[in-house]
Amino acid sequence: MKKLIIITIISLVVFACSHKTTSTVAKTEKTSSETVSTAQFAEGKAVYDLKCGTCHKLKDPARGNMTQWTKWIERMAPKAKLTDEEKTQITNYVSVNAQPM
Repeated sequence: MKKLIIITIISLVVFACSHKTTSTVAKTEKTSSETVSTAQFAEGKAVYDLKCGTCHKLKDPARGNMTQWTKWIERMAPKAKLTDEEKTQITNYVSVNAQPM
């Protein structure tokens, strides 16, 4: 019984200290679409990083669809003091990589 406990403890220590592997698949982010140019994408990302990143961790646009993003942009716009132009820029940025509906 003692041997079994010792072997279990040693196995747990070895497993806990072993090399962790991560996925080697690189995530590719699109930077333009049929309706959003690369320049519009860059402007929107800059506004998103500056205005949204000031208060909290930035979310990956691929985490939601445009219905969800539009709701959040409208909800957060007053808190972030976004102008209509900045809302449009952020919407353009998010729309390029948002999940399809």
